[in-house]
Amino acid sequence: MARQVTVYTTPSCTLCRRVLEDLELLAGEQDLDIRTMDVTADPGLAERYLLLVPVVEIAGGATLQPPISIRQLRSALAAAQDFAL
Repeated sequence: MARQVTVYTTPSCTLCRRVLEDLELLAGEQDLDIRTMDVTADPGLAERYLLLVPVVEIAGGATLQPPISIRQLRSALAAAQDFAL
């Protein structure tokens, strides 16, 4: 079953694009369902995340805030998978 990963982003966020590229690479290694949420489209999300993007939320695991490396993503995904077992 695919692990759900939500990335809170804004349209002009270059760090967000980099994190999404890293997640796409990791999706080649494991089953991920990657979803993006534009925080500018929702006042509640904007209040919570606008100054923090990108924020990566892994179902059953960690919530990561910048800076986010591919190593951190891989580690957080592995920890979430181990927790689910």
